[in-house]
Amino acid sequence: MTQTGGELFLQGVHQRVEDTLAACTRCGKCVAACPMVEPAGLDPARGTEIVNGILDLLAGGQGTADAERWAQVCTNSGKCIRACGDGVNPRFMVNMARIASKAKMGAAEVRRAGQQYFSTMNRSTRLISRMQIAPDVLARLSPPLRREGDHAESPEIVFYTGCNVIKTPHIALLVLEVLDALGVSYEIIGGAATCCGIQHFKQGDAKAAGQIAFNTIDRLSRPGASRVVTWCPSCQIQIGEVALPAYRQTRGETPFDMNPLAAFLAERLDDLRRLFVHPVHKRVALQERAAVPEAMVAVKRILSAIPGLEVVELDVPIVSTQASHLAVLPKFKAELREREFTAAAAAGVTTFASIFHNCHRELVSFQPQVSFELINFMELIGESMGLHIPDLYKRLRMMGDIDAMIADSADMIAQHGIDLDELRDALAHDMFGGKPDTAAATVAKTPVRQAEAARPA
Repeated sequence: MTQTGGELFLQGVHQRVEDTLAACTRCGKCVAACPMVEPAGLDPARGTEIVNGILDLLAGGQGTADAERWAQVCTNSGKCIRACGDGVNPRFMVNMARIASKAKMGAAEVRRAGQQYFSTMNRSTRLISRMQIAPDVLARLSPPLRREGDHAESPEIVFYTGCNVIKTPHIALLVLEVLDALGVSYEIIGGAATCCGIQHFKQGDAKAAGQIAFNTIDRLSRPGASRVVTWCPSCQIQIGEVALPAYRQTRGETPFDMNPLAAFLAERLDDLRRLFVHPVHKRVALQERAAVPEAMVAVKRILSAIPGLEVVELDVPIVSTQASHLAVLPKFKAELREREFTAAAAAGVTTFASIFHNCHRELVSFQPQVSFELINFMELIGESMGLHIPDLYKRLRMMGDIDAMIADSADMIAQHGIDLDELRDALAHDMFGGKPDTAAATVAKTPVRQAEAARPA
């Protein structure tokens, strides 16, 4: 009987788990390097003991409370990988330990959690993106999947957007404008139908995550491009570091290489420089993330090439994959954000720029509380190239009121035939944590909002 993608994925990752169990020397260096250990209340000096608990989980045992806690708070920073000298990928090791820990809930509960997590994300992406962009723009950003053999010739790259960057469509549209200006031939693939599997994987449903990821790998390979360029760091890790190795091990080959978009653009820096025709006189600090370090290096190289722009380094911890991962420790997340804002203000920056879409969505809600602009780094590239695509998500978020958002987006809502009750519920949970009235009041009470309200019409 032919094995399914999910079964092949499990076969591949289980072999990696066995290899990890054999290779790990239990030195504890990965624990000491992890930026989440101390904020989670764990003692980095007990690294060997924590790793022993992780390996026990991987071997089918009960593990330890500290091991389960470490697996729970992992944000995929990847700093553990660079700390290991034994050829082990501790990020993969801890992720698989989390899956083993969640298995204690039972297969049905794990499956339900994964499905619910995915459907909630899919609903908010579908509705919030459609509030902002017309059907023809949506079709450009999220075109229907083409079948095998439908491609007359292979593009230079497949641009893999992931599931939900279209909640902030100006970012994705700026990427396409830059690729067009560079003369890159590309095919866009993204959306819920080509999820990387991270939603199910985080909830412990490895088999479903593997089935989804293997399907997506097959779909990404259809255009015949040898290179897939990713926007989303979670997709880069989940496909590039988890699914593709299992795919290679069970199917004998990898159909493409996968790289972050920023790294691809940095390779074209000489061509980009010729497009940077407008000086951007700004002091810019970045909200850096640790999970895909080559993307951080690439973004700094690109921005440093823009005439007039100065990249400012902040002395703050660099952690996590995106802002959403830090939700496992909300107090630490808030403290880190305040530290970033304080350092940016002390450095006299004009601009604090996000790298990734999820970070951007959270960041812009704090615009009234800071003296510098909060934007995405793609907006700086666009500014130097003479491209301006408004950040409609930020405009909606700054309204702080669901009724105002709906009124402002009435035309798009009508064009897409969006159900208002469903939209209200999605906005309440996605932007305001289920408490839109509290969020609206918080925005309205900031000094900036009070000053705006006091201005004459």
